[in-house]
Amino acid sequence: MILLNIIKLVKVHILEYFDEKITQFIGFFTSPKSPWIIVGIGAILRVLQFLHNRSLTEGEAPLAMNIVHRSYSELIQALDYIQPAPVGFSIIEKLFVEIFGNNEFALRLFPLIAGLVSLFLFLKLAKISISQKALPIALILFAVGDHLIYFSSEVKQYSSDVMITLLIILMACYILFKKINNIYLILFGLIGAISIWFSHPAIFTFFAASLVLLLSMIQMRQWENLVWLFICILITITSLTFNYFMSLAPLSKNIDLLEGFQRSFMPLSLNFLVVMKWLGYVFLRMFKSPLGLSIYELFLAVLSFFIGSILMFYKKRKKFLILILPIVLTLIASSFKKYPFEGRLLLFITPAMILIIAEGINFVGEKASQGSKIIGLSLVSILLIQPIILAGYHVIKSRAPEELKSVMGYLKEHRQQGDIICLYHATAKAFRYYSEKSGFTKNDSVVIIPEALNQWTNYFNALAEFKGNRRAWILFSHIVTSHGVDEEKLFLSYLDIIGTRLEVFKASGASIYLYDLRDKIR
Repeated sequence: MILLNIIKLVKVHILEYFDEKITQFIGFFTSPKSPWIIVGIGAILRVLQFLHNRSLTEGEAPLAMNIVHRSYSELIQALDYIQPAPVGFSIIEKLFVEIFGNNEFALRLFPLIAGLVSLFLFLKLAKISISQKALPIALILFAVGDHLIYFSSEVKQYSSDVMITLLIILMACYILFKKINNIYLILFGLIGAISIWFSHPAIFTFFAASLVLLLSMIQMRQWENLVWLFICILITITSLTFNYFMSLAPLSKNIDLLEGFQRSFMPLSLNFLVVMKWLGYVFLRMFKSPLGLSIYELFLAVLSFFIGSILMFYKKRKKFLILILPIVLTLIASSFKKYPFEGRLLLFITPAMILIIAEGINFVGEKASQGSKIIGLSLVSILLIQPIILAGYHVIKSRAPEELKSVMGYLKEHRQQGDIICLYHATAKAFRYYSEKSGFTKNDSVVIIPEALNQWTNYFNALAEFKGNRRAWILFSHIVTSHGVDEEKLFLSYLDIIGTRLEVFKASGASIYLYDLRDKIR
């Protein structure tokens, strides 16, 4: 009996000790300095990724070639290689290339600036939209978000989509909760009119915010302000009309683009189960991409999102609607095949989802802490630990999906006169961009092996045509594996049968092989 009491006493003291330490730990994160420390860490992570200066991917290279080779006026027209980049984004990219030269740093400078500015805008939005205790959770998720960091150094518009989304929401919140007057409403309209030239999803955020402002003004009977709001909306609609006929119309009618995103459009079906199955799938997929969470924290993240949504709907309804309505409008546009509801194209909704999740997990943590602060902290840690570890890992090993630049450097040093160069179909555009920098000319024997579209014998037939060549280079990057087959391994298995492998050079996400394709001596 005495021993049992001693054990209980020791247990109580241990729990009290850890609770005290946890209170001190939480106190640090709720201090005035901690938000700026977290934002600073987020900025460092983005700059480090930028400084890594990785090769352009097959997705970046086509847009880069448009930016480099087209004039400013030509960037307003439909871009080559089916590139759906906003006009304003392309023009800024062109300006930076002309100032700093045709290189990866210049091409990625604007996405980096957008990523850094987004950190400060998100801090401002988080302070006015969620509770003080949820603030550090939201900031950590935003600062270390894998996709947010990656796209801050990607020659694509997704990082600036986030920045513009935050700017529109912040402006709407300022008008809604601090100062509704005609000057700020006109400014809001001008931001909307300009932003749609720099970000395609800005239109969803602007009209979602406008709808909340409209309902609020009707509720408060602010009829004069309502007139000015309609003028703002009219300004933005006029700008959108010009933008549509100048650049968006060709994209909306492009068959290849529509077919490529077919699975990302919400089905318009009378079959309720079909629609719900699609919605359930894309909802869960959002937590992986664009949020960057893993399967391990998926359940807790989904639970936190629902709890956060309920809490904000009842306690902060207008703020919640400003955050959630852009997602709803994007879904509606998706059903009409006007905007794909998929991955990187949804990066702009990441801030809203993080804020809602942070509010939810903070509530869960507080309820669990009533029994023990260790349990509450553990639940919050489950949500944060994987993104933090992943961000730390990429400080040591930076994200480098397709290092084609080093592979082409190897090819330049080792190729001989008369060598033939065979390009895997998904390597062609990135090769074309770097070929100009690597001394390749139109006279070089470069052949692109076309995509087989699951007809694997087409690959074998195409490779068989190179039989008899003494030196044939086969260059790979951006390997397709979505059909259950690693196409690089498929190529190599056949090449090893018909020829002799002479050289190999591999980099992250890219590789090159030299084969002697003369008849083997049996």
